[in-house]
Amino acid sequence: MNRRRTSATGRKRLAPKKRKGLPKKRPAKKGAAKKGAAKKGAAKPRAQNRRRLASKKLKPAKAKLSWRERMAGAREGLGSWVTRRQGLLKRAGQAGLFGLVLAAVAWVGDQTVSYARTADAFAIRKVVIEGNRRVEEIDVRRAAGLQIGSNVFEVPIAKARDRLLQHPWVKEATVVRRLPSRVRVELVERTPVALVALDQLYLVSEEGVVFKRLGVDDPADLPVITGIASERFYDDFDYRTAVLLRSMALLQDYNGAGLSELEPVSEIHFESPTGIELFVGDDGMHVRVGNGQHRHKLRRLRQVLERLTREKARPAYVYLDNVRSPERVTVRLH
Repeated sequence: MNRRRTSATGRKRLAPKKRKGLPKKRPAKKGAAKKGAAKKGAAKPRAQNRRRLASKKLKPAKAKLSWRERMAGAREGLGSWVTRRQGLLKRAGQAGLFGLVLAAVAWVGDQTVSYARTADAFAIRKVVIEGNRRVEEIDVRRAAGLQIGSNVFEVPIAKARDRLLQHPWVKEATVVRRLPSRVRVELVERTPVALVALDQLYLVSEEGVVFKRLGVDDPADLPVITGIASERFYDDFDYRTAVLLRSMALLQDYNGAGLSELEPVSEIHFESPTGIELFVGDDGMHVRVGNGQHRHKLRRLRQVLERLTREKARPAYVYLDNVRSPERVTVRLH
């Protein structure tokens, strides 16, 4: 029996083993416990306060207004709105008035144009034509598209002028309306100074422009330019320009020397090796002027002819183309 007791009493009490990795529990502080108790105690009065505030926010229902009171309020609101936007409304009114004025002006303009294009007062009753010596009046009206009785505002002035300029005899043209019922046409016609012999005879103006084939009623007593290669004249612009300009310059120098009235030129012949030859007078006196210095040579020609006239002699030809001795003149008498 004693052994069992000693064994029981002699055993040592073992301390409990510590668990690794688990944090130790800290005892709660006294102050924290008191705060939690205070929060729990304060929760109940907050709910009561919310109920009281909700009961205070409830507003009493408004009394319904009559339709007269509502109309009076609307008028007051509209008046205040108009007062606040008075400047904007004024500008809008001015813009609308300006638009109405423009529309009225446009309408009046359309009515005026319609009346002007249909009224008998603006019908063409007379076409005044000036400067036409070669072109007949009926041809001028026909070329310009002018008809008696048509409206004066229906005449396209620019197109009428362009049509007139297409006429071979017309060098310059002016078309003007003279209200209420007249149109004025002023022409500047070309002046023919020579004929050029190609496949047919063509008129040449003083500017050196070939403008028309010779007709039955056209002037034919003009100097004729001959010795020209027709195909080259048509195809080579530089060649054509050179021939015409040299011919016009020679005629001007001939007139400047005072020979046109004494011995009118009947032919200007282009001879490639010797230059230009002239046939002048009624008997076709042959005058060879060569190339260059035509003005000086023609003045000497006049001196020779005046001397021969005093001697009552008539030359058959006069050569002024001596290259080695430009001052030398060769004359052969009849």
